Amino acid sequence: MTLTDGAQGLAFGPLLRRYRLSAGMTQQELAGASTLSVRAIGDLERGRTGRPQRKSVELLAGALAQGDEAARRLVEAARAARLAPEHDGSPEERPGDGNGTAAHAVRADGDRAPGTRAPGAPVCELPPDIPDFTARQRELLEIEGALAPEGVRCGQRLTLIAGHPGAGKTALAVRAAHRLRSRFPDGQLFVQLSPAGHPALGPDDVVRHLLRSLGDPAAGAGPAEEAGARLRAVLARERVLIVLDDAVSEGQVRCACPGVGASAVLATCRRRLSALPGAGRVDVGAFGTEEALAFLARMVGEERVRRERAEAALVAELCGRIPLALRVVGCRLLARPHWTMRTLVDEVLNDPRTRLRELGSGDLTVRAAVAAAFGVLDEQTRWALRRLAAARAPGFSLRGAATLLGCGTARTHRILGDLMDGHLLEAFEGRRAAEPSYVVPPVIRLFALEGAEAAAQGSGALARSGPARA
Repeated sequence: MTLTDGAQGLAFGPLLRRYRLSAGMTQQELAGASTLSVRAIGDLERGRTGRPQRKSVELLAGALAQGDEAARRLVEAARAARLAPEHDGSPEERPGDGNGTAAHAVRADGDRAPGTRAPGAPVCELPPDIPDFTARQRELLEIEGALAPEGVRCGQRLTLIAGHPGAGKTALAVRAAHRLRSRFPDGQLFVQLSPAGHPALGPDDVVRHLLRSLGDPAAGAGPAEEAGARLRAVLARERVLIVLDDAVSEGQVRCACPGVGASAVLATCRRRLSALPGAGRVDVGAFGTEEALAFLARMVGEERVRRERAEAALVAELCGRIPLALRVVGCRLLARPHWTMRTLVDEVLNDPRTRLRELGSGDLTVRAAVAAAFGVLDEQTRWALRRLAAARAPGFSLRGAATLLGCGTARTHRILGDLMDGHLLEAFEGRRAAEPSYVVPPVIRLFALEGAEAAAQGSGALARSGPARA
């Protein structure tokens, strides 16, 4: 079995992993066939060994037995890695323990004690890139353009990625950060601002985390103002890219922004953070139909999608064409190779009452992503969204929403604005140019309808709060 042209353009690590999986081999099996160690192969696939030796590549290509074309692509990808900028954040393969285990010139933050970073030594905390990342080329180009060296020097040091829950904001940020590593040779830092099951980090926590990552031994000492000044001083003299994931407030982002210099911040956010002037903004939403089908094809195989194209398109629609939902159903199909797309529809997705519950696989759950977006709304706005989701009409105008909610147009406009800021509502051009039409996205609607009983109990809340004052 050989790979299709989907392997073109991949870096060496993801390409090696693709060929290994195509050959049906585990890392241990490939290690035995190639005489390299399991650790060496794992480091190559994860990109921790960024400049593979030619001999290692030849051994791997021979062990994979994927043909001359595969061997050629592996050699070319390895050559491209060796020719990459010397300080792009990728460690170089060096002689190790005699078993193919590489010694690394650069280590991730988790591999070193706080305060041991040598001056000028780069650090990379980025999660692994996603090998089957699909589409979003326009958004990637926007981010790369916003963080171009000339823009950063002129003050464009912050770019925000916002969009629907489950739209792949984190995956896009990580892919962009990996592509930009050579522009930020002093390090790429990653901070999860709202870890699952824990309170969101405050600005002081963010600053001290970044200082520890940058090797400041006094990161936990002194007033917050002094810590912020130390962070800005470091960022002013180095070229560091900071990726902040899942921001819920402007303060979490503002505290990490460099004042001068060539460092920059790329942040994903659950809602539009409008109080960050001068920030570049990239919005991501649901895939188009063709993008959704391409995403499924990258996961489960082009032939499987081509054979049942109509059913695959139905699967995409039932998932709202949201990347997270598509990844969940792709995992389900990979775990059940005997299932057809029609089986997936009939057994998993057909019943809207249970669909959201079924859109989960391991720690990938659409419900959790939507619940997090709901969590930033006040109770009244949540009630309003549930009421709008229960409307029979697929779309509604401002006046229609006011009727559904039982309040004035001024108050309704503010509610719709809050939902738009949270990417829980979409607006389209209506019949009249000045009157947009609104629609609740499919996955958001499913989650909102799950709270129908609670909404019924609180249905009088908006009316009891009194008439609107425009």
